[in-house]
Amino acid sequence: MKKSNVIITVVLAVVSAFLLWLWYWLGFNEVDSPLDLVVSVVWWAVIAAGVVLVYRSEQKRRRQVRTVYLADGRYYNSEAGLRTVQAPLAAVDAIAVVLGALEYDFSKMDAPDQSKPEERVDWRYVIHTDKFKPARTDDNGNRENETWEGDVVTVATGNTRTFASREELEKLIA
Repeated sequence: MKKSNVIITVVLAVVSAFLLWLWYWLGFNEVDSPLDLVVSVVWWAVIAAGVVLVYRSEQKRRRQVRTVYLADGRYYNSEAGLRTVQAPLAAVDAIAVVLGALEYDFSKMDAPDQSKPEERVDWRYVIHTDKFKPARTDDNGNRENETWEGDVVTVATGNTRTFASREELEKLIA
């Protein structure tokens, strides 16, 4: 969770504690009414819904940050910016390095301005990464324990194809 999400959750908890104190200070705890229980249950449901909403919005934001736009020789990520790459297979390695280095902060690099001819990029693929865990290299130089799942959208056709490994992604963009 990012700092802002933690702050929101803490504020909700502090407000809850304050309202509980206010409830007792005003003497509402001495009134025997079913409304007490209803108000309490509704308030805690609001708190739980707030926490779930913050968590889900953070997951959605992180998925958007992991999105990579790929063209011939170049790729763009909102946190890493526009970068160059030599070959399609090297693109997968370069994208893996970028995804492994993401900090998920709120800074955003400018995308190429498609209205300017010198900055125009014809994107071929949009790579959405749902899960990514960088590979570790064993003593023999082999990758192990890598998780990389998502989908690839071909810009020209709108076709969406899913992948569950680095090798499948390499085949999809080759």
